[in-house]
Formats: sequence, structure tokens, C-alpha cells
Amino acid sequence: MSKVDSRQIQDMILIRQSYSFAKSMNFTNYKLFWMAILSLSFFSSCTDTPNEQEAEEPFVSSVSIVTTTTQITDLVKQLTGGHCKVHPMMGPGVDPHLYKPTARDVMSLSTADLIVFHGLQLEGKLGTAFETAGLSRDKIFSISSVIEPSALLFAEEEEGKFPDPHIWFDPTIWTTCLHGLAARLSSLLPEQKVLISEKIDQLTREFQAVHEWGAESIQRIPPSKRILITSHDAFQYFGRSFGVEVIALQGISTATEAGLADRSNLVDYLKESKVPCIFVESSVNPKALQQIGREAKVVLGKALFSDALGAEDAFVFAADGKKHSLASWSGMMIYNIQSIVEGLVPSEQ
Repeated sequence: MSKVDSRQIQDMILIRQSYSFAKSMNFTNYKLFWMAILSLSFFSSCTDTPNEQEAEEPFVSSVSIVTTTTQITDLVKQLTGGHCKVHPMMGPGVDPHLYKPTARDVMSLSTADLIVFHGLQLEGKLGTAFETAGLSRDKIFSISSVIEPSALLFAEEEEGKFPDPHIWFDPTIWTTCLHGLAARLSSLLPEQKVLISEKIDQLTREFQAVHEWGAESIQRIPPSKRILITSHDAFQYFGRSFGVEVIALQGISTATEAGLADRSNLVDYLKESKVPCIFVESSVNPKALQQIGREAKVVLGKALFSDALGAEDAFVFAADGKKHSLASWSGMMIYNIQSIVEGLVPSEQ
């Protein structure tokens, strides 16, 4: 079989997988979908000539990994150190609860060597679609699959009881996810096992240091004021890890808006408890909580990072002077903890 024939067969397989995935996601913009398919076919035909010698040469970053959330993108990039192509589906400020894949996503997913997603329904129907689109199990990895069920928190929603997917706010759980992901990447990139092992050690120490510093910082908040009020219920793991009570306007998913009764109850609670500060989130519409703050005459603190990390070119400084990108787990945690302490510690303290 010629090289061109082989590539044509591969393209046909990719098209079939892409269509299956798009169908499983109820992807309705088929005009964009087929434009993406035609683009792939065009560029394949332009580059696949029998005389191309460079196509035979191995490329250091030939392995392609698709990541869904920014938290996962951060881990994959740090563990692999640039030795593979990472294709993030979501960027800073994107709400994974509401995310819908684009035609470009469909193509990236079909050509990826590995798809790393969160699971626990954080990405809505996306996780289910991965499993029903004809993709092999070797090609998909849920980062939450390594967590013991006993470590998870559960939330009572109108539709029933669901696991809370916001596990990155528990440093111990997120370290477990780090190790599970590293094992999967080591099998995909055996030539990078030493690098990945070194990164595991480095990040494990870093996560532990952030956890210890955070616990110490939260102690500055008077016990009666350790109440974190946010837009949606993303911080329960944070509360459990750092000894903070967490109250949210919305449930664990932003797909359902809070009702008038929920808003009224929160206004009454704020007036009675005299919580000094409430916090909107970078990936959630702030209008409802802003209105509640005005009605209760409560100050709004800095916007916290919840379901998405920040931009790569934005930074925060730790207590030791080290600079961390807000596109990293450590940077996000340091920024959030600093902001929470700043908002809840009395000004005279």
C-alpha cells in the first residue's frame, strides 16, 4: 500500500470518528464541522506527496494531547515540559459547566494521541461523549478516576445527589491527580519518564508548601469570620481543607440559576451574620452576587478563580517572593487565599 493510500485511509477513519463525536455531542453547526473536515483533507492532500522526505523524520513533539479544563492543561504542560503538543479546549475565564465544543475541538479530539478530561460531570455531556464516540479507552483519561470515592464530597441538587467535581481545591486530592496523570503520561511518553519523575517531585513539594502556607494564612481570619460566600458552590473542598465555612448562591453547576428565594435568603443571612466581604468568580456572571452585595450593603472582594485558571501572562507573588503564573494551580491558590484573607480579616488587624 502506498503512503498516500495509507494517509487517505487514516483521514477516512478520522472523519468517521469526528462525525461520531459531533453526533454524540448534538453538534448542530454541521456547516462549520464539514468546513473543518474539508480543511483537514485539503492540507493532507497538499502535504502528502511521495517525494516528501521530511515527513518521514521523527518530530520531538509529535505526540498530541487534548486537554479540557485549564487546571488539566496546567498539569499536562508542567509534567511534559514542552515535549508534546498540548491542545487546550478551554482557556482562562471559560466555564466548563457550560462549554460546548467547536468544530476545531472535534478535529483536535479525533487526531489526539490522548484526551485528558476531568470527569465527575464537570464538563457536562463532554465526558460522556468521549466514551460514546468510538474512541478507544487507551485514548481517553479522566483525571478524577484515580480518586477514591470516600474522598469525594457530594451535593444535593434538584435532580439528585451528585459528586462535587471541584476537586482541585483540595491540595491532597489534587496531588493524587497529579501522580495519576503522571503515570498515564509516562506510559505515553516513555522517553520522558525521567523528566516526568522529576516534575512529580517538584510539584508535590510545591503543592504541599502552598497547602501549609494557606492553612497558616487562613488562621489570620477570626474564627467567626471564616465564612466564604461565592457565586456558585465550587469551594467546598477548599473549605474542608482549610477550615472555612462555604456558602454559595448557586449549586455545584452554573447551568441552573439561583431563584428569587435563594437571593432573598442570602441577603437576610448577610445582614444577620455581618460577613465583611463576599466574592464573585472570574468564570461566573457576577451580576446576581453584585446585586445581593448592594442590597445587603456588603463589600465585594476580588474575583476568585474557581472553574478556570487565569492568563499565562498574569502573575502573583508568594510570601517568599517567588512569582507564580495565574495559569498554574499554585498561582491560582496563592491568589485566592491572599484575596480571601484580605477580604475577611478586619482592617484594624
